[in-house]
Amino acid sequence: MTKQQKEAYQSTESLRKIIKSLEGQKFRLDCGHHVTVCHSLGNDITIRNGKEPVIICSQCGY
Repeated sequence: MTKQQKEAYQSTESLRKIIKSLEGQKFRLDCGHHVTVCHSLGNDITIRNGKEPVIICSQCGY
């Protein structure tokens, strides 16, 4: 990867800010389970990247 290509990527801190902006919101995932973002008892999620991302809980990801 060239230096220019590396500079096109944002830091993980940018992604954390996006996730933090969803704090407390509740979602039904593609697997049918539910998640409350940034809640201590919330499910972990897996994002399968692609043309149409799939968002499932970590239990269904295995």
